[in-house]
Amino acid sequence: MQQGATDIVGQLSGGKTPEELIAQAKGMIGNNQLAAGALLGGLGALIFGTSAGRSIAGSAAKVGGLALVGGLAYKAYQNYQAGKPLLGAEQQALLPAPAGSGFEPEAASDANALIFIRAMIAASASDGHIDDAERNGILGGLREAGFDPEANTWLANEMAKPASVDELVEGAESPELAAQIYTAARIAINPDKPAEKDFLAGLAGSLGLDAELVANIDAAASAAKV
Repeated sequence: MQQGATDIVGQLSGGKTPEELIAQAKGMIGNNQLAAGALLGGLGALIFGTSAGRSIAGSAAKVGGLALVGGLAYKAYQNYQAGKPLLGAEQQALLPAPAGSGFEPEAASDANALIFIRAMIAASASDGHIDDAERNGILGGLREAGFDPEANTWLANEMAKPASVDELVEGAESPELAAQIYTAARIAINPDKPAEKDFLAGLAGSLGLDAELVANIDAAASAAKV
């Protein structure tokens, strides 16, 4: 982590605007693509110890966190553009998106990884709370993976005050990123509660995603968890 990480953490609750907090948090990850990808992979595999997280752990371990989000979004986007039937479990071969597609891991910056992480946390908190067991599960898993206290402290602050839909939408600088932000949120949960469904619907609408594309992402995410 960069030298300024401790200062960033110390200022997280200092009355900064959301934009300033995001800029500060980006400094924690810096330009280290491997660190950003590993952190997202840890979240994808360990997301609060829920069935949603456990069911995608194998896929996340095989392709990495950024590739998991990008690969699912790419497959759904291609299926949507071709007007094919929704993806099923038997069709789901999870591979990284190809170079030049806009969905490949190499195209994602540290800022992209950060917004995916924030989307996953916000989705997990959309039912109204993140309980102690969920919080301890994710932080404990990241400690075991070797992440330092500054990263854990930032995540704890993020879980205490998850990003709003408006904050997440600010990171959607392209249609490809919009699809990936929704995908990150969708794979974090199994939306079986009204509040979770409302959160995803609100996020998709604010991102400007077509209903058919959303249906394809939902199907791809569900297939990855089978």
